[in-house]
Amino acid sequence: MPRVLHYTVQSGDSLSKIADQINASAGIQAQTIIDANALTNPDAISVGQALKIPFVTGSGDWVYTVMAGDSVSAIADAITACKGVTWHQIEQENQLADANQIQVGQVLSISAQAGTESEPAETETSADLPEAEYMGYWDWTWSSSKALAGANISIAFSGWANIDNAVSESAHLKDLLLGEKYISLGGGSKKTGAFTQSFLTDIDNAIQNGTFAGYDGLAYDIEVGDGGLGDAFAQSFKLAKENGLKVLVTVSHSAPYGIPDAADLMQGFFSDNNIDLISPQLYTTGKETSNSYEDPALSWSAYSDSKAKIIPSIVNASMYADAEAYFAQQGVTTSGYIQWQQV
Repeated sequence: MPRVLHYTVQSGDSLSKIADQINASAGIQAQTIIDANALTNPDAISVGQALKIPFVTGSGDWVYTVMAGDSVSAIADAITACKGVTWHQIEQENQLADANQIQVGQVLSISAQAGTESEPAETETSADLPEAEYMGYWDWTWSSSKALAGANISIAFSGWANIDNAVSESAHLKDLLLGEKYISLGGGSKKTGAFTQSFLTDIDNAIQNGTFAGYDGLAYDIEVGDGGLGDAFAQSFKLAKENGLKVLVTVSHSAPYGIPDAADLMQGFFSDNNIDLISPQLYTTGKETSNSYEDPALSWSAYSDSKAKIIPSIVNASMYADAEAYFAQQGVTTSGYIQWQQV
């Protein structure tokens, strides 16, 4: 059964409409698709062919565009495996900067949801991982991936700058994470992941209220947001440490891409004794086959001033040797890595 449904955006679509359509058709049988499209030979569907997908619950239908390798039964299985998907999960998986700007003809990847009977993923063993002090992985809350065997640090990633959403969407992963367990706060979307004074206040209140019980630390995913928040970040990091939580800061490449005073903010992070780990992301789409160091917003050599340990986020653990060597050339010692790719 395919793990991922590939959906081609139609005129009038929105992410919420796409998610609703998939959920309304979950459980569909191949024969239903055959009958709805009057297919005389279901084994002869062609790439680019538009198939009508009827709703299973309620009335209506939607259009699925046949992709290479598809079969009618595989399409039906993939739709069912994606039951429970939300618009936010589609946004995060496809690295969409603005959920309102999808384009007709754009192909979106939609993963099977946790709890569905999807095809077992290949499991990496500890022997596959390059040795380091920190060997970690990002665990997407909307994905049915497995833990990275041998990892000693893990992060439940939802991409939300909203405490209730981040905590609720991460709950099913908390007991499955390996090693030191972190929950992510914030993300790369300007709409749903941006840091503001209000969001940092919410984090501080949640820390004091014990909302993050069961986690070892907080992963502040600082990519977009308002300027002038240096003191508020420092206060939040200090409060987390005082309440027994470790602090990890991750940024887009060498500095947040969507914060006006990003360079000054990073200098503050480097000198902050309350940050345990800083993880620059060496990718943009998360699908790169090599680490991306180009055109940094801040010189990578600035990382040599960091009091926190540097553990870059990389697409795959196999890329760590290259990252370690590159940072060494900048006078920076790395202490490990976090894998973005799902297992």
